[in-house]
Amino acid sequence: MNPDFYKTSTNFKDYINGNDSLRPFYAEALSPDWKKLCENVHQNFKRQDVVLELRNQNKKSNDSSIQKNVDLLKKEKTLIVVTGQQMGLMVSPLYVVYKTLSTIKLAEKLNKEVDGFNFVPVYWLEGEDHDFEEVNHLNYFDSAGLLQKLHLEENEAEKGLPMNKRLLGQDIEELLKSLKENLQKTDFSDEFFVNLEKIYKKGENWLEAFSNHLSIIFSGKGLLLFNAGTKRIKELSKPFFEKVIIENESLVSAFSRRSNDLSKAGYKNQVNIQNDRAYLFLNHNDGPRLSLLRQNKSFYVRELDEQFSLEQMLTMLDENPSWFSSTVLTRPLWQSWLLPAVSYVAGAAEIAYWGQLKSGFNQLGLIMPQIQPRHSITLIEPKIDRLIKKYNVTINSISRDKTIFLKDYFNRNQLANVNKAFSDYEQLTIKNREAVKNLVAEIDPTLSGPTEKSFGAILSTIEKLQNRLVNRVREKDETTQKHLGAIFNSLMPSGVLQERILSSVYLENKYGQEWINTVYNEIDENFQHHLVVKI
Repeated sequence: MNPDFYKTSTNFKDYINGNDSLRPFYAEALSPDWKKLCENVHQNFKRQDVVLELRNQNKKSNDSSIQKNVDLLKKEKTLIVVTGQQMGLMVSPLYVVYKTLSTIKLAEKLNKEVDGFNFVPVYWLEGEDHDFEEVNHLNYFDSAGLLQKLHLEENEAEKGLPMNKRLLGQDIEELLKSLKENLQKTDFSDEFFVNLEKIYKKGENWLEAFSNHLSIIFSGKGLLLFNAGTKRIKELSKPFFEKVIIENESLVSAFSRRSNDLSKAGYKNQVNIQNDRAYLFLNHNDGPRLSLLRQNKSFYVRELDEQFSLEQMLTMLDENPSWFSSTVLTRPLWQSWLLPAVSYVAGAAEIAYWGQLKSGFNQLGLIMPQIQPRHSITLIEPKIDRLIKKYNVTINSISRDKTIFLKDYFNRNQLANVNKAFSDYEQLTIKNREAVKNLVAEIDPTLSGPTEKSFGAILSTIEKLQNRLVNRVREKDETTQKHLGAIFNSLMPSGVLQERILSSVYLENKYGQEWINTVYNEIDENFQHHLVVKI
């Protein structure tokens, strides 16, 4: 059962429930015929040179679990369970971790259940994303339990550049200092900050820092990392981008038709399809990442005020493949072109826009993978667990609104006696009113109006007294309010799902590696409902 504070879209609910009206928008059911899908992916996959590059990117790791999966990639029938996400500062927020754990778990399940194939989990590093404001910050609870936010300033010279071309600035050292001063000191803090200070240094590449941190968190779990933005991968990807450029109008039309069908079926489009967009980015002359538009059978970059013919675009691609990158709609296609992906692990919003992509896969002759929902999790720390038990709070009934949560609690508990007493009095007054009204009607009907008015005044006075007593109970019980506030703030910091705001650094510092192992052991291979996990 999902708690009240966990809300999802209709698209996501119907996908989880296998609704017949949504099913045609995905190539595979949530629980597909895995053996058949694996055979299909295996038979249609041709890019062993990319698999070799994936092996090369991971072969220097000292983690034996990674080396085991690197070796598995040498085998013919090895397929991939893949996920990816923007590279939030210090692996933020927590749902990045949950997405990755879900990927590892699904790969394990398939290795146990599907004969004749091997499966490895892969994290696609979104190094070509350029939205700095989306990834430049982290949130954590300080030693007093208060939510704090730290962020890095954008280097003016790097504006518009992909994250894989950005370097950490001087302010990373100040950020680390502030984090160290404000986080609770624990048995894990010294080692944790030694590692952080090795990873996050002035001049360090953003992608490398994120990758190294991710590797520490998932040590021993066999997770392979894939950087699709390397020079070698871009060279290998020229045929894909060439096809997208040549067939661009047809491809975008396919997206548009599918999106219209989704709307007609009663579902919201997560991505608004714009028919003048090529759904590619161009880093012209290795500059800022700019959106490529289509105009009069040609391609156009608004910021450069420059138009390119089809021939010019293909020549540019041939000479400078590193200038080209995918968007939210073409990245899934590129992913399946590059890798033998049998499943993609996605969040709710991603699942929604994957429903717009099926005809795009068909247009390019690609196999659309099964889409696996990531786990959604709220963690309960020991102190918060004690408070929940002390006040007998039912987690599943917690509102997303802190004021409503507090009001509901007092109405059900400390104020129950007050409310019952006044309710009983009100009912008795109403009963007596009827008896008096009947008596007045017999003796002097002209007094009926004043009688009704008098009883109305009595009830109004009683209601005011009740409200004053309710407020006084709340004012007197400041400790209870403080403790209830701590529960709410831990589960829903700033009124937002914990997994969408809190950074992993808070938990790494406080609980070491044990917190990730606890979550790993608590979740199964399939998402069923939002989980509450005690750590």
